[in-house]
Amino acid sequence: MKQVVSPMPEELAVVGSCCAAFNVRKASRVITRLYAEAFAPIGVEPTQFMLLVACARQETVTMGALAGRMSMDPSALARNITILERRGLVRIAPGADRRVRDISISAKGRKTLSRALPRWREVQTRLAERFGEDSFRSAVELMKGIARAGEALLDHPLS
Repeated sequence: MKQVVSPMPEELAVVGSCCAAFNVRKASRVITRLYAEAFAPIGVEPTQFMLLVACARQETVTMGALAGRMSMDPSALARNITILERRGLVRIAPGADRRVRDISISAKGRKTLSRALPRWREVQTRLAERFGEDSFRSAVELMKGIARAGEALLDHPLS
């Protein structure tokens, strides 16, 4: 029978202090709560706001392309898009073939997005003021870089 060795407390302390997953998730939960509070009067969640933004930037977008752009699991994307469609904020239409669905933002979705954007700007401004303008911009660029590095690793899994 193999003996289980407990991890050393010092090693466990290192995990919490420098683990990318732990720290990114913690920051994500806090930041998501800030945006959720700001968007609550509008009735959209932060993820739904970002999906409306992505849809508004293009005439139409396929579910697959949107999932890739947002780095979202297709089932999570489908759940959120279904909610937005039920609320009349996006339209879903058959695409070029039966496997493809095209998404476009509706007039009601554009109006909702217009109401949410000032709240988004306010949260952005408050975060930048609290964190420091330059540090905030650098942090956003750093997160984009970390996302790109992670996506590259997903394309080439560790052995």
